[in-house]
Amino acid sequence: MRHAFVLRIAPDFDFDNNKVEGRVEEVDTGRELRFRSAPDLLTFLSKCVKESAKKKEDQEGQPS
Repeated sequence: MRHAFVLRIAPDFDFDNNKVEGRVEEVDTGRELRFRSAPDLLTFLSKCVKESAKKKEDQEGQPS
């Protein structure tokens, strides 16, 4: 299942003040991150999606 993530956010989050902590796991690979800010979370998600797209692109370029 591509681009599926499990996300757990600590109950005292405050997105307006960039106070958010939790854990995110990419279902497909099992990679996970304990994050302490929204930018950390978004960086992880972006990296996972880009790497998945690159992997798909590489596989489609392979001869059958």
